Amino acid sequence: MLRRTLKTFVTTCVVAMIALTTKASAFVLPSYQQVVIDVEDSENAVVKTAVTLLESDLARVLQAPLRVNSHKAQIVVGTLNGTADKRLLRTGVDLSWLINRPQAFVLATTKDGRLLIAGSDALGTAYGIIELTRLLGVSPWEWWADADPEAKTEFRLDEGFVTRQAPDVRYRGICLSNLEWGLQVWANATFEPGTPYFIGSRTAARIFELMLRLRANLFWPPTSEEANAFFVTPDCQAIARNYGILYGKDLAQALPTGYDQPLMSEDDGFGYIKHFATHEETQRIGGNGVLYHTVYKGAPHDYLWLGTASPFLMYQQLTEAYYHGAFRTWVLDIGDIKPREYQLSLFMDLAWDIESVERMSVGRHIEEFIAQNVSRDIARLSSIYLKEHYHLSFQRKPEHLACTRTDEVADGLTNWNAVRDLPWSEKRIRHRLGRYDQLQRNVRWIADSVRRTHPNRYDAFYQLVEYPILSAAAQNDKYLLAQLARHGKAYLQRDNVQSTWRRSDEAHNLVQTLTLQYNSQRGGKWQGMISSNPRALTVFQPVPRFQDATPLPTDLPNIATFYGASYNASSFSGGSILDPVLGLGASIRAMPVPKDCNITYKFAHTFTAAQTLEVEIHMLPTHSIEAQQRFMLSLDGGAPQTFTYDTSVGSEQWKQNVLQNYAVVIAHLPITQLKGDHELKLSALDDGVVVDEVFVRKNINVVEN
Repeated sequence: MLRRTLKTFVTTCVVAMIALTTKASAFVLPSYQQVVIDVEDSENAVVKTAVTLLESDLARVLQAPLRVNSHKAQIVVGTLNGTADKRLLRTGVDLSWLINRPQAFVLATTKDGRLLIAGSDALGTAYGIIELTRLLGVSPWEWWADADPEAKTEFRLDEGFVTRQAPDVRYRGICLSNLEWGLQVWANATFEPGTPYFIGSRTAARIFELMLRLRANLFWPPTSEEANAFFVTPDCQAIARNYGILYGKDLAQALPTGYDQPLMSEDDGFGYIKHFATHEETQRIGGNGVLYHTVYKGAPHDYLWLGTASPFLMYQQLTEAYYHGAFRTWVLDIGDIKPREYQLSLFMDLAWDIESVERMSVGRHIEEFIAQNVSRDIARLSSIYLKEHYHLSFQRKPEHLACTRTDEVADGLTNWNAVRDLPWSEKRIRHRLGRYDQLQRNVRWIADSVRRTHPNRYDAFYQLVEYPILSAAAQNDKYLLAQLARHGKAYLQRDNVQSTWRRSDEAHNLVQTLTLQYNSQRGGKWQGMISSNPRALTVFQPVPRFQDATPLPTDLPNIATFYGASYNASSFSGGSILDPVLGLGASIRAMPVPKDCNITYKFAHTFTAAQTLEVEIHMLPTHSIEAQQRFMLSLDGGAPQTFTYDTSVGSEQWKQNVLQNYAVVIAHLPITQLKGDHELKLSALDDGVVVDEVFVRKNINVVEN
């Protein structure tokens, strides 16, 4: 925390002092007029690649050609500590901030109305050029999500404009995996058909361009058997160098002599990091890193279809890792890229400037993502719908609704391929169906608005918002309606059991229709990219019709229910208030509780006899940061009880936890005060404790007098 605060203070002071001593004119680029850029031919290949991207973007946004010339240039580009030093310093912009900051850049207007882009090294210079393309309104996803740039009549930066940026994480990378149902099919059949290679050079160039636009600089090729073809594909490694991309195996060579490899904390496949750097590990010369997953293949069940990895969980776990010393190398397993565009953007923005995302919040970051890729006028509503989508998917992913398992060995009594009931009451099922009904109506309404007002951005809206939400909704309809029907219940008053079954089948067919529409966009540009049945698992098939005479479960009555953040008081050693991560958990108000902190929940109830109170707590199934993961509970100042919920990855308890995204702790606390207000106090004994929901109820095993 001190490191973060000091960094912010120093940067703010430097910017303030320079702003006081520098006056500049506005930088203006009119449309249809040639833009002259001054960049030396001796610059690194990645700088030249970035200039080429800028040339293309200027042509689309301003219809303005770009010409390289050192005379009367409107844009001056150069890398510090090279032959360009004198030329850069003559602009009058203070570049001292760049010293000893790898991959840093300064973008500033000059006194005579020009624009300076200066980098501390070649990557910094390239990222400065990419920042200009972002300011022009070109999204990093302009090609990969069909976010066509909007034409402008003029581009302007006000006088005195300056931005200074440098990455928080040194190496920021992606890992491709499980490509057999998306990227590989699309590349081999559509984008570069006939190539004998796993991924051809044309596909590689598009991947590396996306990485450069996202300011990523490390690539881990696929880990499957076909990955070897990537290394031998002609020109792939040379193309990577042109985009400033290191291969995973090149990372060791990039480290100075004597440095250790960073290897890397990894999550459990479901977004919960298994190990955080210890104090001793933070002293390693090579630093520490994180490998994080947004897709998963294996037990207890895959999620390879929709991009439902919770951005709020990503934020909480990655910031936890960062402030525990993992800021050397971050790698995101992004599967086959689409449809996980937002998660990749969030990951790279966190790795670039973690404090900026903290100040903004994840919810606002989602809104800015939609504004950048679709339109600002629908960004707020779209972000609300996406947050609802992530929330419902966190409670149960679309791929996990059949209660089946993958890569499990049957024990003779259990067939993991058979569809089962979700352990939900009829009330909860109907409530969830109603939420999805409303969500579908809202998304279809805003989709119509985008088609009318921003037709050139509708494809982007469909890919980033409409398809994932409507597909997840249809998958929920398919399984929840079927669960009602097999228990002899109809969904709506005008329905009967047969029509409810029919609605389930129609929901299955809707997923196929939505996927066909996705793959058919832009004249079939994405044909083969999205599969609605990766690995042809049971969950992607129509629901088999059968009857079940057992009653659906009922919800237990509660005296009180709390979100994690429904606290009345909390304390650090200095009495500070804890901050929830809004959007986190099934409650969307989950509360991380640091070690030695406590939160108190208050409720009023009159008991007629002394007995025990049952408290059911849902914790995020995080892994311990230290040796254990413990907390204490006490009621009305009574003796505290200690609980732990550690699990071993691969155990049955871990499987249940990650499928439902919570670990259950049940406590029985003695009641010493019969009347009035009661206080339930939770104290964290270790770091990493995250409280999601708390349910207080009478002990059903004790009958009151």
